[in-house]
Amino acid sequence: MPDADLAGRLRRLENLENELIHKGVQSIGPNAAIHQTDLFLLGALRRTLAQSRGFRDLISARNFPCAAAILRLQLDTAMRVNALSLIHDVENACRAVLNGEQFNRLKDRDRIKMSDAHLLRKLAESHPWASKVYKETSDFVHLSGRHFISSIARADDATRTVHFQISGEDPRRPEEDYFEAVDAFFEATKLSGTLILACWMTIHPPNGERADTN
Repeated sequence: MPDADLAGRLRRLENLENELIHKGVQSIGPNAAIHQTDLFLLGALRRTLAQSRGFRDLISARNFPCAAAILRLQLDTAMRVNALSLIHDVENACRAVLNGEQFNRLKDRDRIKMSDAHLLRKLAESHPWASKVYKETSDFVHLSGRHFISSIARADDATRTVHFQISGEDPRRPEEDYFEAVDAFFEATKLSGTLILACWMTIHPPNGERADTN
């Protein structure tokens, strides 16, 4: 990977955001008829981009607990966009969500409720890494032992002492400790964006004939 330090990784993520913006504009086009599915996807892309920018800011500010929670939310976006492929009547499902219906009350074409567990299983069928990342980052969404661990500044085995840092900023640590989280976030953002663009390619094909979302 070029620019493999932390700053380089964050620039790579920012470049991905710009690429998704550019391709999103191209996918819809200036004169396209906008339907309920388009509105849902616009919201999903907005969320993907906003969370990516927020993640970069949090990593730069050395706020790992919040950054990890946003990684979990980025996977959540990918799960829900991927779920559109499981629904018989996508247009009506998107209309229901836009009108306030909870996503997990919808059912897929097999009449299975769209719970987070079900959506994660379906996403992991093609992207197995998502299960591990989802499980690990879920600990940061809810108050858990991971918050205790992340408050440890240093430990001394010889004296059997532990030093804690009470602060909104991470204890001092090498930037390499952030690499795995940033790389996982890049993959989650790429996945979410790719799924959104793939939906738009189906709805707004280059030949101009809108696909049936039912």
